[in-house]
Amino acid sequence: MIRLYVTLIFAGICGAGLKYLLILRKRLEDRESKAALFLQHLQHFLGTRSVSSENYSWLMRHSVEMQAEMGALGVMGYRPAYERYVIPNWPIVLNGLPEMRRSLELDLSDGRAFDELGSMLQEAILRYAGTLEVQSGEMRRLLRNPIVWFRYGIQFLLLIPFMVLRSLGLAMIPEDSVLQGQSTFRVLAAIAAIVTFCSSVVTIAAGWNAVSGFAKAVIGHLHK
Repeated sequence: MIRLYVTLIFAGICGAGLKYLLILRKRLEDRESKAALFLQHLQHFLGTRSVSSENYSWLMRHSVEMQAEMGALGVMGYRPAYERYVIPNWPIVLNGLPEMRRSLELDLSDGRAFDELGSMLQEAILRYAGTLEVQSGEMRRLLRNPIVWFRYGIQFLLLIPFMVLRSLGLAMIPEDSVLQGQSTFRVLAAIAAIVTFCSSVVTIAAGWNAVSGFAKAVIGHLHK
């Protein structure tokens, strides 16, 4: 009976991990769609060169979200036109769009500054979209591996308390995607997954009595 319970728990963890991976894939697909839509509006703005158009308004409304989504790929060292200094960690989306608007209003260099800023912003978003494509390919590989389902199931179980606290309004608690990227959490999740996996396999194969006897022998040896 113990073997049956352990098998069901093992399968449940794998199922939770698969569900969590599917949630992560959906988030990734949403980010890809947002990047493609932002790029579409940007290209239209580059073609019309009109700040009074709905495209520029849409871009400004979604610029904060896009900047946050891009993370480190959304900042760069920027040298303003006709200047010798470089601004480090310059947010490409948040600053690029207003700079493009100002270049149109000043109408300098026959729109060369507008074109350069537009190309820079477009290339940054394309790099970001390319990174998402790589992550999407990796996600498809993970979804085909049941061992990975188990690992993500353990991660999901460890994240549940943090998710509950965050849902109760504790904004200081990071989102699960942020926690997943922290090295401390990843090491803890890896150790928990290895221990749980090994103990589950041994219990299913040898039975609970053998595992219990082995654990008591190890504990007794440590107390000597």
